[in-house]
Amino acid sequence: MKKIIFYIFFAAALVGIYSSCSKSNDYIAPYTTVDPNSITTSYLKFVHASPNFATIFGVPDAFNVIVNGTKINSPFLSFAGTSLAPVLTTAYGYVSVPSGALQIKLSTNGTTTGDSLAFKIYSKTVNPGQFYTFLLTDSALTGNPKKEMFIRDSTPVAYPGYYNLRFINAVGNDSATISTGTTTVDIFSYARNATLWTKIGVDSVTTFQLLGTNNFVADTLYVTRTPASGSPILSGRVVLAKLAISPLSRNYTIYYKGDGTQTTGTKARALAYYVNQ
Repeated sequence: MKKIIFYIFFAAALVGIYSSCSKSNDYIAPYTTVDPNSITTSYLKFVHASPNFATIFGVPDAFNVIVNGTKINSPFLSFAGTSLAPVLTTAYGYVSVPSGALQIKLSTNGTTTGDSLAFKIYSKTVNPGQFYTFLLTDSALTGNPKKEMFIRDSTPVAYPGYYNLRFINAVGNDSATISTGTTTVDIFSYARNATLWTKIGVDSVTTFQLLGTNNFVADTLYVTRTPASGSPILSGRVVLAKLAISPLSRNYTIYYKGDGTQTTGTKARALAYYVNQ
């Protein structure tokens, strides 16, 4: 028995000596999968949704977008266009830009350089690894940064069988505004027979809403006025625009755009969408 106790104490002593001579491993750095480019890189999507651009800015509706001296569009950007520069563009149409302070210059081609005739410059700040959308609307010259529609695109997880959806109201006036005196709109889902958002004002952005894909069955989304009775059904609503969508498990932005007083033509009011992630 005494020998057993002796060997136990002897083994414990050896462990203590080894521990005192060994390098401390109290802190072990956690494993990370962060994209190394995100330390200095952010991501920007530029969407042209200003139907009255030429009148507002006093230049033709065909221009370049220059970010910190680099053109991010090809070819010229016009109404309903999205910046596409094949060398710079990442998945889902975002352009890689340097993190930190950004100078976003809108310009037309000059005679000597590609951006010699700048007609508007915006100063923005972006965080590393984050995604942003600059949605150019008719409110772009108000001088109010909140109406410039520079939006940080959060990327919530789209679980299997679900998708995330948000809405932007980018139409300043439409035919219903004249008759009803209100500029807010609802988004109504035909497949759900329910309102997804109600009374969304001009230049407003909703948060993402998690929705079931319903086995990828197509849905039709309607931009409507809120009915006086408050009824959730589609019947009796003033329908302004609609969009058929068959969502996958991704993040989408739908936006009400165009000249709200027009129902036909290239600048007619419409509901459009783009993929965030």
